[in-house]
Amino acid sequence: MHLRNDPEKHQQLVEELLSIFRDLGYRILGADGVGGVPRAQRLHNDGYGDQEDKEPDLYAFDAQQERYIIGEAKTGDNDFETEHALTQYNVFLDQFDKKTGRQAMLYVIVPSPRVPEFNSLITHYIHPDYWESIVLVSSKLQAG
Repeated sequence: MHLRNDPEKHQQLVEELLSIFRDLGYRILGADGVGGVPRAQRLHNDGYGDQEDKEPDLYAFDAQQERYIIGEAKTGDNDFETEHALTQYNVFLDQFDKKTGRQAMLYVIVPSPRVPEFNSLITHYIHPDYWESIVLVSSKLQAG
């Protein structure tokens, strides 16, 4: 399991994103550390980074768009550019619905002061073809 620099802040972000998913009407399939919700399953790594399958913080399904929704919380406390994180982004963007073939959407929630830093990172590390499948969420939580 991956160790976090600030597990309390991370959990607050997970719960904030979970609330957003529920407001959007997504069916919650898994969540990290949320009572009454099972953990998300590890998603297959098809050869990225550290080669390990990755468990998202949130896993949901959007019935209207017929696609899976993956949620990831990042505190900005040295967790944007680790090998683990860079592998997560690629693994999560490489998930497709078996019935429809639709690519999963990746929601990443970060504290609002960290949005520009994360946005710059994504445009540097992630291929432009995948940008439209990423939703960056600015949290109400303040950085550090």
